[in-house]
Amino acid sequence: MSTRTGKRQPASAGPVVRRAFSMQKADAELIETLRLRYATLGFLMNQSEVVRVGLHALARMADADLEECASNLERLAASGRAKAPKKVQLRET
Repeated sequence: MSTRTGKRQPASAGPVVRRAFSMQKADAELIETLRLRYATLGFLMNQSEVVRVGLHALARMADADLEECASNLERLAASGRAKAPKKVQLRET
């Protein structure tokens, strides 16, 4: 995570895992709003760091607060990834 001096703390010894997920446009805009708020506090953070801060904050919440947050979240419609076109096999004649 970034510090007020702009220097980054060294990464933990654990491996980094890359994840991809979908979100509503309003949630993406919220990440940008939070990045700006952090910048005014002297923390230059990327989107991944903002999401990670949120995860750590959620982990510290009491179960009742966590349940309330989940119940207020609008579910996204399931949208599978675009499928690759099927390969056409030519018949030998």
